[in-house]
Amino acid sequence: MKYAKLHNVIRILIAAGALALSMSATALEWSELDDAQREVLAQYEKDWSSYDESRREQLSRGASRWLSMDEDARTQAVERFERWQKLSPEKRAELMQRWRTFRDLTPQQQRRLRDSMRRFSQLPAEQRRQLRQQFRNMNAQERARALQRMQRRAERLRRAQPDRTPRR
Repeated sequence: MKYAKLHNVIRILIAAGALALSMSATALEWSELDDAQREVLAQYEKDWSSYDESRREQLSRGASRWLSMDEDARTQAVERFERWQKLSPEKRAELMQRWRTFRDLTPQQQRRLRDSMRRFSQLPAEQRRQLRQQFRNMNAQERARALQRMQRRAERLRRAQPDRTPRR
């Protein structure tokens, strides 16, 4: 894999990981990284000592995550990053806000949303297109009522199904 793509993927993994990181008590030294992490992060070695604790931890976790991925996952990560780079700054900001909103949901709300999206994605393409168009044509009040109906329907379906462990 080209180092430029690897660098870009590591950067996006770091950005994503920053959302979940907590500050470490002491700064991670270059010598504390394992050999595989140092190889992935080689381009950062020269400046490592100038990075603050948070940045070092982000880089370390990003490298660890990259190393834990199989080749397919790495390929998908590169493709997602390339799509992300092509987005306008406005679209990126919108998506980041949506992510923050999702992250602030309770685990139960997150599970419900994932379940709804999974069910929606399993619909035939034409039905998904029609539903999107119907939703776009609604005014705010109609959308709110439709969302409430969908939530009630989803809750009834959930109660009718046996308990299951949510997939992540």
